[in-house]
Amino acid sequence: MGYLKLCVGERFDHDMPAEGMSIILANGTPLLTFNFSASPREIQAFLNGNTSFALFAKAELILFLFKIEGFLDWSDLAFTIHLAGDETIDEGDAYLPFNLVLVDPDTKIIKGLRMVTVSPDFRSRLADLIRTQVSVPFDTMNYYRAIGSLYDNFPAASDLLKQAVIVEQGGKTLPTL
Repeated sequence: MGYLKLCVGERFDHDMPAEGMSIILANGTPLLTFNFSASPREIQAFLNGNTSFALFAKAELILFLFKIEGFLDWSDLAFTIHLAGDETIDEGDAYLPFNLVLVDPDTKIIKGLRMVTVSPDFRSRLADLIRTQVSVPFDTMNYYRAIGSLYDNFPAASDLLKQAVIVEQGGKTLPTL
């Protein structure tokens, strides 16, 4: 991925779904985009609410689960490295930053930016899951069918959370549920 410029008050000129969320890797750093209409109170919650992250993995599927207190309850996004170009997550002993971007869906203006981190353990597990995912042949239609089937069995993010491989709040690993 090329250089990404993010600035509150400026346009977010990158692909993203209308009125939704997306996750990509930008130079090895997860970028989680929220394309939501938000009140000033919700923007403050986005900027200041406690964050929680989790990873769900089953077969070739990886799902990021996340929560921002006062802004968004537990939600999930599927991720495959096969659609991430040349991106990857380097394993290491450092915390992994997550860039959170709140974008107004009508104007595409960035309303909030925030960086949070997950622990080295989370980073290591994510790197392992991605290595496993890379080793499996990829077929786009099978991938989307597998996601549909997964949601048939786990219809809510809370259902996925119960089976998460790691759960964190504020960069600290919590016992799995």
